[in-house]
Amino acid sequence: MGLSTRERRVLDDIARRVRAEDPALASRLSSHGTGVVHAEMLPTRPQAWPVVALAVIVAGCALLYAITAPK
Repeated sequence: MGLSTRERRVLDDIARRVRAEDPALASRLSSHGTGVVHAEMLPTRPQAWPVVALAVIVAGCALLYAITAPK
């Protein structure tokens, strides 16, 4: 997703101020973010089926207990 025109303008203004106030910092920061950008795979979320299965078993046991418990 790209930046809006306003966001791009704000970032350009910040960069301009940094270059004016601290040229050494601006020089160091300008070397970051150059080069090829590679997409990274995000770690996959653990599967939820064991939790769901355990919840179903517990609910089944609770229901069975409620039905068969002496009154």
